Amino acid sequence: MTQYDFAKVTAELPILRDFIDFVNKQSAVYMDSLAGFEGNTVRIGRQVHRVTRPDHIEVKDGKNVVVWSSAEDPSQPDVILSTIRRAPDYLTDNSHGGFNEQQLCASIIVFMFAYWDEEVRPAIARVRGVEPNSIQLDALGDLRILRKAAIHAGGTVTATEHAKLKKMADLAKPGSRLVLTHDQMHRIFVLVKQAIGEIILHYTGELPGAPSADEIVGIAIQDAGSRKGRAF
Repeated sequence: MTQYDFAKVTAELPILRDFIDFVNKQSAVYMDSLAGFEGNTVRIGRQVHRVTRPDHIEVKDGKNVVVWSSAEDPSQPDVILSTIRRAPDYLTDNSHGGFNEQQLCASIIVFMFAYWDEEVRPAIARVRGVEPNSIQLDALGDLRILRKAAIHAGGTVTATEHAKLKKMADLAKPGSRLVLTHDQMHRIFVLVKQAIGEIILHYTGELPGAPSADEIVGIAIQDAGSRKGRAF
């Protein structure tokens, strides 16, 4: 690796480190939110069970149980409620793979691609002295397709767009609505990290002992600072 290449690597690593931190935070938000959805399901499920016990025979299957979602006391006259939903709807939205989880998945996909496309890719391109569109990675291109489906096609990956997927084709069905499982969402995180690995290996991939990007499941870039004046 030439001195010039080393300068480029040094310039790119902080950009990639910030992106890795961002992706890891999205993974953490995803996991924390799932725990919250599960807690909501358990709590309201217990409430429905109490309300629909035999001595309340006028209520059947929880259909007349209403969930009042608010950060304030609903007994107060000036309370502003955020939502009023039937308990079955609330439980469905918060269920495993339900609307809330899918909305979260779509939001993270859109957010990750926007950060890559508007911040990371142009910054890497500036370091390399090329146009941003010349920085292309299969996984991030697939993320663009999923993002397009979420925003412009009601969550449906059209057959035409599905044919363009290179890394994530098994996550969606042509002409069907994208519904991601827990494992599939984590696979997206891994594929994005592998793509970051491809950028890192751009200069070092041919060196002895360099890993394959496909083997990467996690990346950490340490900010060791300047080593000038250190004793070894």
